[in-house]
Amino acid sequence: MTERKLLPVTLLDFNKGQLQGLPKNPRFFRDYRYEAMKKSIQDSPEMLELRELIVYPYLKGRYVIVCGNLRFRACRELGYTELPCKILDENTPPKKLREYASKDNVSFGENDPDIIENEWDKSELQDWGMEFATEKPKDAFRKRFESIDDDSAIYPLVPKYDEKHELFIIQSSNEVDSNWLRERLNMQHMKSYKTGKVSKSNVIDVKDIRHVLEDSYTKPQKA
Repeated sequence: MTERKLLPVTLLDFNKGQLQGLPKNPRFFRDYRYEAMKKSIQDSPEMLELRELIVYPYLKGRYVIVCGNLRFRACRELGYTELPCKILDENTPPKKLREYASKDNVSFGENDPDIIENEWDKSELQDWGMEFATEKPKDAFRKRFESIDDDSAIYPLVPKYDEKHELFIIQSSNEVDSNWLRERLNMQHMKSYKTGKVSKSNVIDVKDIRHVLEDSYTKPQKA
């Protein structure tokens, strides 16, 4: 059983591990979150009545805070002299004290991002201590790349062929030049495939080009 009481802050102690079986409170806030919590208490002090500190009696007339150590710290800095508390029975086993302390620090469930985005005021939620993931900076290059279509592409967009190879691109804007290149380079081993942005890309191994060029150097020149 628990007893609800308004206790002087001078009788309340942080959980520093002074109770056997209850380790020191592991909870902490970054400075900005702690300040947000203080502001929340200032804006809505009635919340302290709705969510009291949970304390355990020890020594003579003193109490260890099992749940609410950070709220206690904030209230003390804000000048509170009394705080509403729920006092646990002296016979509460240490395992239960650990359970209460742990569950008080756990946030169950997740927020639906669509509801938060469309139905709540995010600036209000931030004032009340809710955190949001930092938005990733926009990738200007990716945005520009993804906006290119067949009509606006200036150069062929060739997908990554293989990380082990260096890629060279020869651009051809008409079939006559393309056929000349195929014939000139003897491109029997050419690989062709479609890309997402242009009609076709052609890949030929540099060894084949080298073979063709070396052959041209060794052939006798016409008089």
